[in-house]
Amino acid sequence: MIRSSKRTTTPVRTRRTAEKRKRGRRPIPMLRQRIIRSATELFGAKGFEQVLTDEVALHAGVGKGSVYRQFGSKEQLYAATVIEGFKQLCNQIEAALGDVQSDRERLTTIVRHAMAYFWDRRQFFVLLRDPTKLPRAEETRYRTERGHLARLVSDVLRQAGREGRIRADLDYELLAECLLGMMRGVQRYQRETVRLEDAIDAIVSLFLDGCKRN
Repeated sequence: MIRSSKRTTTPVRTRRTAEKRKRGRRPIPMLRQRIIRSATELFGAKGFEQVLTDEVALHAGVGKGSVYRQFGSKEQLYAATVIEGFKQLCNQIEAALGDVQSDRERLTTIVRHAMAYFWDRRQFFVLLRDPTKLPRAEETRYRTERGHLARLVSDVLRQAGREGRIRADLDYELLAECLLGMMRGVQRYQRETVRLEDAIDAIVSLFLDGCKRN
């Protein structure tokens, strides 16, 4: 009996192709962080409406599909960028507060970090003025992170009130929002000739003068 010499196994080339498909794309190191870093620079410089997803991908050195696989849409990318920025900002402030003691130094530390972060990213405020423009889940996360920043301010004020250095009859949560509002206003409307350090000093001085005991 003569046996057929034909092999019924899968050809080598076909097996290799199948194995490559099974393995999928090679992961890009720090992909999400690279995209967020690029988006931060572009959104901060040009604003949400003027930035294209293609630009973010090109700036990050990745494909456009990678951006959509990570974030789903430009709105979600924007939200992730803002939220990540707030997380980093709050972490930096908390670490820096451990090295200062006086009320002025503590408030100056908060204002300096927050103002420095947004000083060259003023376009972030385009959507931050109306967080409801963010996707619902990201809006909730954004409010949580922003609330963390407000609590850092109110905690400093509450301690100063308990220890009698500022008025004890004040609503410290409301005052925290006032301070954040002052920073936002300066960021949006300040002249190009205004120096960052001068803006920080003006905000802290005006704010503390209003909180002093009579």
